[in-house]
Amino acid sequence: MNPASGVLVLLWASACCFAQGSPAPAGEQGGSGELLPVRLEFSAYGSHVDRGYGDWRGLQGQLWIRANPYFVPVFFYDSQTRPGGTQQNYAFFSYANWSKWFYTTQGFSYAPERPLSATFYPKKRYDVKGHWKLPPKGNVVLGAGYTRVDWGGPGHAQIFNAGLLYYRRKLVVEGNAFVNRNQPGGLVSGAGSLAVQYGREGSYWFGATAGGGRELYRVQLVTPADIRLSSYSATIFYRKWLSRHFGFVMTFDFQEKLNAYRRAGGAAGLFFEF
Repeated sequence: MNPASGVLVLLWASACCFAQGSPAPAGEQGGSGELLPVRLEFSAYGSHVDRGYGDWRGLQGQLWIRANPYFVPVFFYDSQTRPGGTQQNYAFFSYANWSKWFYTTQGFSYAPERPLSATFYPKKRYDVKGHWKLPPKGNVVLGAGYTRVDWGGPGHAQIFNAGLLYYRRKLVVEGNAFVNRNQPGGLVSGAGSLAVQYGREGSYWFGATAGGGRELYRVQLVTPADIRLSSYSATIFYRKWLSRHFGFVMTFDFQEKLNAYRRAGGAAGLFFEF
């Protein structure tokens, strides 16, 4: 694992959904408006990192297909450039509605191998999470999930998470706790996140996500060394429909990795729905 890449993978499954303004499955959003079948989105992002890590920048693309009420596939593309090089990441994510009271989210990502200085993403990542809606209204949702992250060679991790989601009219709140077991060494660390958003599909969404925790992993140098870091991060976003078929999204984020680096940046993008 490249130490500069960190362990932000802990928050991916939760954060990527909130960034879209669609944290619940199709037809179940808080403050739900009409969902058009297809969303296509393009964005660019950049951030500055101190202590010699330089400027990071990248391009992203997303395709959401929401025509089927039982299965919603999402395709992601990300290309990131840092002073050490450029790496691409390809991801698939989906909602599957199994019944009125139960749905799952699942995902897979793949990043072609690059030299260590240009390794920013896991080589492979697998995610699955079950969500149970609680009666009588189903607006409180319990979740439990599992993630496997493979950095290639001996480096991999298992992440166990549990969460609670609540939505009422235009308000959506979600909290998650993560336990990460990293190999080699069987090292265990924890993290957590809290996200809040408000809005309505077809009009606007705005929200914030905050997270933090410990990072504990082993790097293979001349002799193995355990890296122990604490970090926290915050993200805010605003999504606005300029018409029913077109809009923009803006995101600002900040991360403090104690005794390592500080990163601040943002992203801007356009989306189309039809």
